[in-house]
Amino acid sequence: MTDPSQANGTPRRVVVTGASGGLGSAVARRFLGDQAQVINLDLSPPPDSLVGDRAFHSITADIADAAAVRDAFAAVDRLFANAAPDVFVHCAAVSKASHFLDVSIDDFDRIVATNVRGTFLCCQEVARRMRAARRGHIVTVTSVAAEQAWAGEFVYCATKAAQRAMTQSMAVELAPFGVLVNAIGPGLIEHKSASMAATRNQGEVMQHDLDRTPLSRFGDPDELANAIHYLASVTWMTGQTLYVDGGFLASGLAYFGQARDQLLRPAVAASGSPT
Repeated sequence: MTDPSQANGTPRRVVVTGASGGLGSAVARRFLGDQAQVINLDLSPPPDSLVGDRAFHSITADIADAAAVRDAFAAVDRLFANAAPDVFVHCAAVSKASHFLDVSIDDFDRIVATNVRGTFLCCQEVARRMRAARRGHIVTVTSVAAEQAWAGEFVYCATKAAQRAMTQSMAVELAPFGVLVNAIGPGLIEHKSASMAATRNQGEVMQHDLDRTPLSRFGDPDELANAIHYLASVTWMTGQTLYVDGGFLASGLAYFGQARDQLLRPAVAASGSPT
């Protein structure tokens, strides 16, 4: 089964939150490559690489504010001539490093407001429009942190697990209207976002993450954008989280250091000659 908006040659209408950031901008570029119309919802201005595209628009919005989200989607309606979005990708998120015992209530409220309430507000607005159209794809961006704890990011982990649960619940409740809801759970990617905890950029932490990653590299935003593009086109998949992490979650203990070096050497038979 093909998405009707693709089958008849009509450019898809796509809304992305956080397209001013590294992953979000890669997602926007991926859909623009399909000649889609793309609207960004973000507090920050979009990168110059997107501004020049006539099919791209950016709306300044605080996704944690209910009135701001309503106003933003009213603007989306005007730009899409009151047609429902075909795809909604929720990338926007924030984090801050702090030990659990030192988390301030202000930081807790800010991170939960952006990552959880923002997901709820935006998905509810777009789902109402997709319900009327009787079709649509929603893709949320959660994280491997929804499955495994990251030391120093207690609140972020909790919000990402909440997004995963919200994705499942939305999938069940929106399925009767032809709306498919899935999530992508990225591992660490090369882009260093200013909204994420600074500890991820520390050398020792980065090396540990590489040691835990069987593919021995961080992800590229374009690779994740391709996975999101796939989830925005599926026809019999909903309520799922697709983890794209270089094998991070599969690895309780990856080969690293001397053990990895030895593993990668050519096998040598007992006689001393290569096998």
